[in-house]
Amino acid sequence: MRVLISNDDGVEAPGIWALFQEISTIADTIVVAPVSERSAIGHGISVFNEITLRQHIREDVQWAYAIDGTPADCVKMALTVIMKDAQPDLVISGINRGQNTGTSIIYSGTVAAALEATMAGLPAMAISLAAFTPQIADHAKIHDPQSAIASLADLARDPADYAPAARYASKLAYFIERRGLPKGVLLNVNVPHCPEDQIRGTVVSKMGHSVFIDEYEAVGEKAGVIAYKNIGKELINSPHGDDWDDLVLKENKVSITPLHYDMTHHHFLGELKKWWADEEREARDLASGVANGLSKELDAEVKG
Repeated sequence: MRVLISNDDGVEAPGIWALFQEISTIADTIVVAPVSERSAIGHGISVFNEITLRQHIREDVQWAYAIDGTPADCVKMALTVIMKDAQPDLVISGINRGQNTGTSIIYSGTVAAALEATMAGLPAMAISLAAFTPQIADHAKIHDPQSAIASLADLARDPADYAPAARYASKLAYFIERRGLPKGVLLNVNVPHCPEDQIRGTVVSKMGHSVFIDEYEAVGEKAGVIAYKNIGKELINSPHGDDWDDLVLKENKVSITPLHYDMTHHHFLGELKKWWADEEREARDLASGVANGLSKELDAEVKG
């Protein structure tokens, strides 16, 4: 099996290193990741800017490629340049620092990297660990290589244990190899941040309704320009009594959610077609009525 690994936390993030160490024991593994943190970048890509590619060394070994682009850029570059002649059998994005449940999926660069792979016709999964600290969040501002290097010491102090999530990713890689996935479908996996023996099982779940409540705080002003920082917190509002990913995770269970890039609301599609047909019919009737009225007026004028 040949596996491509990417993420949005950057090539130096401990999550991707833990994932590489685990997956490389079962598969030929290529790592292509952003040179620095690109969290919450969504499915953005670099269209007009040049993208640089460099080999990345760790422990005196060239183990990855670093790209100064987005997670989606990394997958695109991997599939069309680095792995052009030997495509992967599976793409894994992660291990993300922090959960990707509910509406956070929409903003997630981790999920976007996996989604990019499915758009290329490849099976993929995104895996996240529900571990997050405000200090680590500051790395999302870092987009240039020099600042990224300066942040490595902080990243190294990340206290999260990614090994259980890495082992879970390995297990799912075997599962996908045996079963396959439908075209265009990825698995979004969220692992609770607790001792491995306290994980209470796995639930195949639905995308929840959790949202972030925005709250912007003014943090500085210079020459009339005010700087703000979003200090909002997540609000869990998924209804109880169903298998929503956010609620499953809070129960110390692993959540697995199938996602796809077809954003069509299929249940409403047929009804919308009926609505539109009604609108067009009413417009035709109105136009016909106006035309008939004008015709009668002209006839009356001629006869008069």
